Amino acid sequence: MMSLIKYELEKLVRNRTFLVTSIVSLVIIAGIFLVGYYYSQLSYAEQNNEEIGYPEYYSEITNKYTGDFNDQIVEEVLSDYMVEYQSHTVEKRPLDLFSWYIASVFFPKEEDMYLKMNDAMENGQEITFHQMDVPTVQEVGFASFDKPLKLGAYNTWGNLFLVTNNMFLLASLFIIFICASVFSNEAASKINQLLLSTKYGRGKLTIAKIIVAAGVSTLIFFVIQLISFLFFNYYYGMSGWDASIQTNFSVMLYDFPLEMNNLQAYLLVIGVQLLGLLSVVGITLLISSMTKSPFISLAVSLGIFFLPYLSGQIYQTGIVAKILNLFPIQHYQVEEMLTKMEDNSFFFFSSFIPNVILTIGVTLIIKIGADLLVYFRMKYSQVK
Repeated sequence: MMSLIKYELEKLVRNRTFLVTSIVSLVIIAGIFLVGYYYSQLSYAEQNNEEIGYPEYYSEITNKYTGDFNDQIVEEVLSDYMVEYQSHTVEKRPLDLFSWYIASVFFPKEEDMYLKMNDAMENGQEITFHQMDVPTVQEVGFASFDKPLKLGAYNTWGNLFLVTNNMFLLASLFIIFICASVFSNEAASKINQLLLSTKYGRGKLTIAKIIVAAGVSTLIFFVIQLISFLFFNYYYGMSGWDASIQTNFSVMLYDFPLEMNNLQAYLLVIGVQLLGLLSVVGITLLISSMTKSPFISLAVSLGIFFLPYLSGQIYQTGIVAKILNLFPIQHYQVEEMLTKMEDNSFFFFSSFIPNVILTIGVTLIIKIGADLLVYFRMKYSQVK
């Protein structure tokens, strides 16, 4: 069996599709990093601040306010932010992205505070925190637990979540491309007539193909996500990993019902995405076993992968929407995935954990069911 697995692994890796897709993926990864990190809002703010004489401004601000998240810290952040804003001209004013996101949540919605501060500056006056009607943390709707929420460097983790979304799509497309030809390529070249007539062609060889496809796909996913995380750690560091996901103002999950920090949320998303990706492998292999052309197999597999997302734009509520939200393509956006999984308007249960378990269970059933269908179809198929 091991020799068959080794044979299928070498055949898959040496395939021209695998090599071309790998090169293209590396170029796309570089592009994702460039947009997600180097050209992000935070990077632009840091470059701007360095040019006007504030080289470590973001780090100084986040370190100053890291700690328990409550009404007092909100007052401190906004008070200092307003003083800093009104103390400089536009050209010399540092860009405080950390405080800006918090202000966008707590500043009164009925009036433009920036316009009000600008008018006050023109008249030689100053607007203070206590002149505003600022809602409390509870009034905004932040989740509360036995321990207080923790505030920390959230902008960097917001960028990581955004990059993770794109990395999942890239990994999925990469895997569909290489798995679509596993069976259909042999059918197109008529080699399956020979392989299915051999001793292990209808049994162990099919199992070897399934194992190799799943193993390589898992490895591809981990490598892509590991590259992303290592680059994130190199570029930003790990500061803010223990801050509450509810206080990550980049993803706006204020009322998320579980006590979870940024790192835990990231690992949860990666786990759900990986299991969903295995179901994509199973479906793609099944389609590949049913077609005689790699191109048709690829086209159908891509169509089925994106169909739940496209259909979800039409069916946004009801039983159909709930079924569609179980499919992997619906989990590529971190914020949307975590938001929907706590709401029975989008999922079958009104609690987050049962919906996660249901999603994992469905993806595993799809994977196992597709693998069994592939196995029995190849075992009892009639070679033409």
